[in-house]
Amino acid sequence: MKYILILLFTLVSNSIICQITEDKSWCKINCDPKIDKENTKLIYSQILNDSLIGVLSTYKSLNFPIRFVFVKDEDIVISKELTAELEGIVSDLNYAFRNTRLNFHIDEIVGLKSDLKIDDLSNNRYKLYDTFSHENDLDSMITVYVMDHKHEFCQVSETSIRCSRTGGFSYILSSLTNNIVISEFDLRNSKIVAHEFGHFFGLYHTFEEHLFGKGTFDAKDCNTTGDLICDTPPDPGTVYEIYVNYSKCEMYGFDDKDGNEYKPILQNYMSYYKPCYLKENLFTKQQEWIMMLASRLAIRKKLSR
Repeated sequence: MKYILILLFTLVSNSIICQITEDKSWCKINCDPKIDKENTKLIYSQILNDSLIGVLSTYKSLNFPIRFVFVKDEDIVISKELTAELEGIVSDLNYAFRNTRLNFHIDEIVGLKSDLKIDDLSNNRYKLYDTFSHENDLDSMITVYVMDHKHEFCQVSETSIRCSRTGGFSYILSSLTNNIVISEFDLRNSKIVAHEFGHFFGLYHTFEEHLFGKGTFDAKDCNTTGDLICDTPPDPGTVYEIYVNYSKCEMYGFDDKDGNEYKPILQNYMSYYKPCYLKENLFTKQQEWIMMLASRLAIRKKLSR
């Protein structure tokens, strides 16, 4: 089945769809096979153009209301304790986005009675998710759907144990939905929440390689490969986490084929590494620029007040 989205950029328009699914061990990206990847690279290169970056200093803050929807198979009570917990989650989100001139606040907390689990939404190439979004999204604010998992995280057989879970997902700068989906299990993880909002406002993973090829150490490739951002160093991904010393928050001893040693920013919100001791998670300056400019696009600004 073919999916088509139109991204309404002020600079260019192109047909693109990317669905990001957060998994414990990896992210799965399902894209239209006819995606014009060169146009996507052009979008990023123009967004990061020096003449446009100068405009950022003139931007005023945008305030984005959030609607939390707890999808449950039973009625949910919106207690004072739950409200206070969500306010803390949004406070952490605002701290993560403190340099972007994007502010978030809770507008509504509601329950939605449904048997759907977060795992179900990926069925039929996310067709069920698209239908669910169309039926339940609002055009006036960002909706965060909080959902349970369908099954246990680990499957045990006589010869193996396989463990994984879906933490959340979001389209990247899509006009198709106005939402982010997060598992209730991961809602209290401030990195995952900020990570999903990063996708919502235009960011790829620091280890992205499926769309544009693995990031290289050649400076001329920095905005055409990997995550298309130049101030995020090449990241081989958490499959090579064995080389990470978390007490020093650094990767040691893993080189590319040309002998360049990987030094990814482990604490970047868009990475998949574990938290570093005594080091805060962060967005880089160019990641912040991308989100600031993306928030001014019609498909995102319409959700602000």
